[in-house]
Amino acid sequence: MILSLNIAPSTASHESYLLSSTRATSPDPFTMPFFNRTPLISLYYLDEGPSTAPVILLIPGLTCDLHDWSWQVPFLLSLGYRTISLDVRGQGRSSAPLPTPNLTSWPGPNAPANIIDYYPQTCAHDAAALLDHLGVKSVIAIGHSQGDLITYHLATLRPDLVRALVGIDGIYRWDNAAREANGWFFEQKDEVVQNMIGFFTYTYPPDAPAWMKAWHARRAKAMDPEVMFALCWGGWGDREDGLGRTEVAVRQWKGRLECPHLVVGSSEDAVRVDRGELWRGDKLDEIVVIEGKGHWLHQAGSERFNAVVEKWLGRVGMLPEKGVAEEERGRRYS
Repeated sequence: MILSLNIAPSTASHESYLLSSTRATSPDPFTMPFFNRTPLISLYYLDEGPSTAPVILLIPGLTCDLHDWSWQVPFLLSLGYRTISLDVRGQGRSSAPLPTPNLTSWPGPNAPANIIDYYPQTCAHDAAALLDHLGVKSVIAIGHSQGDLITYHLATLRPDLVRALVGIDGIYRWDNAAREANGWFFEQKDEVVQNMIGFFTYTYPPDAPAWMKAWHARRAKAMDPEVMFALCWGGWGDREDGLGRTEVAVRQWKGRLECPHLVVGSSEDAVRVDRGELWRGDKLDEIVVIEGKGHWLHQAGSERFNAVVEKWLGRVGMLPEKGVAEEERGRRYS
């Protein structure tokens, strides 16, 4: 299955794809736009809130979509932020063309547009291109799970763009030995969707509602198996470029994360790498563990998570000025 693409006629120039979108620059609460990143990749996103408000970029995890942030977006808008939620390539309503065959390493940011990969590095370049297209100069980037790989890479790729970073239960805690102990996952390509759903069963708290498990599983079942396999391989299967491996993450990010950084994990093990190899020692950085809520802690424990984020943003001086934000919101949505 290939999800529908928003593709212009083949006579158009490549540059026109990079600049085209179905929306105006100003956010419209009733617009569900696409950004044509390349002739084959159209990215679905929602841009909500006052156009002049501070921007928060939201990146979901593997198999997930922008609806994962339904527990955060109303809260963040109430604080006076503008939120940009993105379906990464291969997920949600964004394009999901079949990956280029036999692609086992990241092709890099300058690969031809007809080379299709699903590495987090490429997704980070997608996000940067979208933000540049929207004229956004500064964001607070929040990512969950494999989305963390994208936001962390974006922060090191564009330190001029990312002014703060919030990571949720990142998957770079597993080193090469741990990843290779589960190498069978990549030997069962035809079973990738079912095996991923099987992994999910270990990520929930005992009291996780049935609807949450069903929702997550049904979204995974809707994905093309080849695209999911490529997302997994790019995320942690590749020993050299898979950012979901501790060794690769540390090599790529250590000493390069310049902005204030909040890490929220589901356990001490989940934040072990952040406390160790990636710790900057900056007084603005913070690590918080929310136990008993599982991997999707921003959903199962949304009130606690939202409170942690608000408190930290206040501590680092990045909460919007309430009066200005409310005045702008009143003009736009009254």
